[in-house]
Amino acid sequence: MKTKTMQIKDNKLYLGSFSLEELADKFGTPLYVYDEVHMRNKISRYVNNFKDDKYDCKIVYATKAFLAPYLVQILKEYGVYADAVSGGDLYLLEQSGYPMNMVVLHGNNKSIAELEMAIEKGVGYIVVDNVSELQDLIELTNKRKTLVKTLFRVNPGVEAHTHTFIQTSLLDSKFGESIFDLSTIDQIMMLYKNSQYVTLDGFHAHIGSQISDGKSFVKLVEVMAKFIKEVEDKYQMKMSTLDLGGGFGIKYLDDDKEINVEEAVKLILDAVHQEFNGLGLSIKNLMIEPGRSIVGDSGITIYRTHRIKHTYAGVEYAFIDGGMPDNIRPSLYQAKYTVINASRVEGEKNVYNIAGKCCESGDMIAKGVEITKPLCDDILCVFSTGAYCYSMSMNYNGLTRPGVIFVNEDKITEAIRKETYEELVKTCNFKF
Repeated sequence: MKTKTMQIKDNKLYLGSFSLEELADKFGTPLYVYDEVHMRNKISRYVNNFKDDKYDCKIVYATKAFLAPYLVQILKEYGVYADAVSGGDLYLLEQSGYPMNMVVLHGNNKSIAELEMAIEKGVGYIVVDNVSELQDLIELTNKRKTLVKTLFRVNPGVEAHTHTFIQTSLLDSKFGESIFDLSTIDQIMMLYKNSQYVTLDGFHAHIGSQISDGKSFVKLVEVMAKFIKEVEDKYQMKMSTLDLGGGFGIKYLDDDKEINVEEAVKLILDAVHQEFNGLGLSIKNLMIEPGRSIVGDSGITIYRTHRIKHTYAGVEYAFIDGGMPDNIRPSLYQAKYTVINASRVEGEKNVYNIAGKCCESGDMIAKGVEITKPLCDDILCVFSTGAYCYSMSMNYNGLTRPGVIFVNEDKITEAIRKETYEELVKTCNFKF
């Protein structure tokens, strides 16, 4: 579970040149910490392996996993595209100096203001989710007389073996339009054929998250190839782009299976060649959208233990200075994490529930984890929190959002500083 530059020295856990205790003392806790070496290695594995002589292969980072200006600079360095799901994402990307023509805008319910913003900023693609959105986009482009490139999100009905809450392509999903709904597909294609300014370059599909078997993507390629063939033949429209979404899984526990990046992208490329060649199709652009896989296991969260509690029922609790406001996933998805006492890695161990400080019985970061017995002010490290933790953080119970740092061997970059109490009320109106 350790990141690339983690090691144990003097029975303390280090990341790069720094003990986690040093980082906690300097930046406060809770604190999100990214191993930049680990993250860059993950990006390189995708960039170096997802390439092909026939197709223009694009890595599109799913920013909903985590987004900050410092990370944006790293993405630019590697030539990685970025997806966005809101006006806020677009604004942050633009303010970070990211090329807007390398942005792919997603979302099942984009507002008119967000569509207008995407048109004005000149994003690379707008991924249209439904008929209503397509109609709005056509109306906006007609008024502006502006050409917009789109992909249309379809629901292929391919089941990924993941948690029910993160499956996205089942027939009752809120995302996309079903490829089996022929009347709706016909309406979509007619809207495109009659539009002067909105072009359909191809399709987007996403089957879920935390996928550990690359064969799920092979099935997706097979389904999408047949669908594109049917569309091209029926409507005499040539597709140039296929976006296969993301969902590449990571390890949260030692027993978890992490997707093999090199193997998965090879399976995808081989399947595309086989299926598209067999059907006489010739797309130009092939896209995948890893998010969690790039940042998830690159990041950890460190907490300070304040109190230990032994209950009458025999349960041992370690109380930390954070909880569900900085990591809602255990409550939302029943997500499980690996925990270690970074202050004393080895020693007498016991089983603890790692409990947050919120007034909620469900505020648990981890249950039944075996760690070295923590003392007051010990630093606990929770692994694989680099995705969907800071981006889903909140101010419940008046807690401030933690800071975010990147550690690159002996260099520390404070990417996001810890929120202050003053910032909790900066948008409030005190004039009554």
